[in-house]
Amino acid sequence: MKGRLRLFSLSNNLDSLLAALIGFLLIQIYSKHSGIGVSPDSVAYISAARHLVHGNGFLSFDNLPTVDFPFGYPFFLTILSFFSGLDPLQFGPWLNGLLFGLLIYCSGVMMNGFSNPSGWYKRILLLCIVMSPALQEVYSMLWSETVFLLLIFLFIIAISNYLRQKTMKWLLISVCICALTCICRYAGVFLVFTGLAVVFFNKGNPWPKKMKHCLIFGIFSVSFLLVNIIRNLSETGFTTGMRPKSGTGILKILEYFGAVFCEWLLLNSRPTLAVLLALFVLFIFTLTIGYTWRRFKNLHSFEFLVGLTGLIYSAFMLLSNSIIRYEQFTGRLLSPLYIPLLWSLSWWIPSYISSRSLRMKWIIGITVLIGASWFLNIQLRSDYEYYDGVKDAGIPGYREDPFIKSEFVQYINKNKPDLNSGYRIYSNAADAFYFITDQPALQLPIDEFPSKLQEYYLMDHNYLIWFDSLYNSDMPDLHTILKNKNMVLLDQLSDGAVYITK
Repeated sequence: MKGRLRLFSLSNNLDSLLAALIGFLLIQIYSKHSGIGVSPDSVAYISAARHLVHGNGFLSFDNLPTVDFPFGYPFFLTILSFFSGLDPLQFGPWLNGLLFGLLIYCSGVMMNGFSNPSGWYKRILLLCIVMSPALQEVYSMLWSETVFLLLIFLFIIAISNYLRQKTMKWLLISVCICALTCICRYAGVFLVFTGLAVVFFNKGNPWPKKMKHCLIFGIFSVSFLLVNIIRNLSETGFTTGMRPKSGTGILKILEYFGAVFCEWLLLNSRPTLAVLLALFVLFIFTLTIGYTWRRFKNLHSFEFLVGLTGLIYSAFMLLSNSIIRYEQFTGRLLSPLYIPLLWSLSWWIPSYISSRSLRMKWIIGITVLIGASWFLNIQLRSDYEYYDGVKDAGIPGYREDPFIKSEFVQYINKNKPDLNSGYRIYSNAADAFYFITDQPALQLPIDEFPSKLQEYYLMDHNYLIWFDSLYNSDMPDLHTILKNKNMVLLDQLSDGAVYITK
């Protein structure tokens, strides 16, 4: 065990520390122009944290209970706001820089624990992680993935220690990390399946102990999530919010899934290529699981656990997308796969090179360096394009100059005191309205729920704040709303309009 703890020691991780520092500085550079990036989801996290700090409950930007997102990440922001006295927008760059640095350091720690640790391999992979456009995008934004990714890696380390020692201490630590992951993002439930799989198939425990540990893990790892879901049901009648059913076929889902990997490689995403890449990713994780289990004859190696985590997360995302319709796969949603995929593709290289003749070592080593250089060149090109945009305009989202300085946003800022306080405010981007004004607004109902939409059409005494640039295809368009609802135009601008129903 002492050997495992030494994986974290600073003396073994000076390269990891340097990489972590570079990662921290990159987030500060990206945030320099206009601060940390803010998206609609970020507004939900920020508003919930502000409500909690002021003792108003777990409410969102519309002053309604937050159910689309679990409690964990907003509560994390609340704790930091409470003790620092700062708003999440103020400490966001420092927080995300620190979290990115911790993820990088943790990655270095795990590579120290690979079956055949290699200094040159570790440093090349650390550089690939630091320069990853997918990870840089995540840690440039105020998103729950910034904590989610770190918790996944901490879980792998904890469950590996449990599988080695088979002690209740490490089982409970794994359970706690898994429970926190589940309330950081609903997708964290995939770790419950991962943990149950390795606990159940661990050959070192007798059956009675194995079943007992499975029961403990299964019950307590979902405890926080169950409390969150029960609260959601009591408040709104929905477990995780109003989520429409998916009507997308499996081939299309695989295409969307593979398109993200095309984006990471700067390839033009064509349907056939995207599907093939998606299947290749699933194959690589499956191959890693089978080969590492056969080679090491145990479940506790980091290589095996990384492959298993990657495969179960991929399967979970594909399955959930076939049941529930949510945003199309993006680098953000699949960011937990980036480092596991990188490792699953390359963990075997150091041991393979070390077993070759001197001549072959040079040939293979040079080939690997050329491949790594090619991949890093792709990443650096993407990183430069990202930096070239954010240095002058800010991180894309609600703090980017084109949005903040737009005519309609300037108009709302100037005229928000004139809105009648007795009238409800609806918007096709209620999160944006809240972010601009700090005033609550209700989101327009989506087409998937026609009864809610009909209720809105019959309502009086409300405003409609319409952002042309933030069109949502799930909602009725402006023409449809005007045809079904008697509204008076108050102001028309080049990129938006304000209507009132008296």
